[in-house]
Amino acid sequence: MATAADVSWGGPSGTFNLRAAAVIGRGDQVLLCTVDGLGYWFLPGGRVRFGEPTDTALARELAEELGHQLRIGDLAFVVENIVVGGGIQHEIGLYYHVAWPGALAPDDLRRGSEPGHRFSWMTVPTLASARFEPAGLVPLLQARPDTLKHIVLGRPESQ
Repeated sequence: MATAADVSWGGPSGTFNLRAAAVIGRGDQVLLCTVDGLGYWFLPGGRVRFGEPTDTALARELAEELGHQLRIGDLAFVVENIVVGGGIQHEIGLYYHVAWPGALAPDDLRRGSEPGHRFSWMTVPTLASARFEPAGLVPLLQARPDTLKHIVLGRPESQ
């Protein structure tokens, strides 16, 4: 849910969001999140607040959702997700590598204070078979590039 402090706004042409998200790996698995009633999985994270660095925003969101303070790693992807239809939704997502701490059990996922959030580990090769959004991110997650990547999903034709 957006708050007044979030870098998120809407107007007659559409909406814009700035999001920070985590690629939390554990072996060949990645941690996915969903919210009750949403119908698809996504990488954990959330909106950035005005004046908040994206890595700080991600640490805050993960603490709220998972109930753990996790160390935010290097930036992995910059993803522009543009959805056209009934207005334009334009989201810029900064996705960071985050390692699951060895001291935490893999199923220690229910300490957060965000109602309705659920988490599940999924092997990266099987992501394509899940209802995962944005779906265009799946090939990038499967390729596991070792350098920062910028991708644009849903690039609209010339406007």
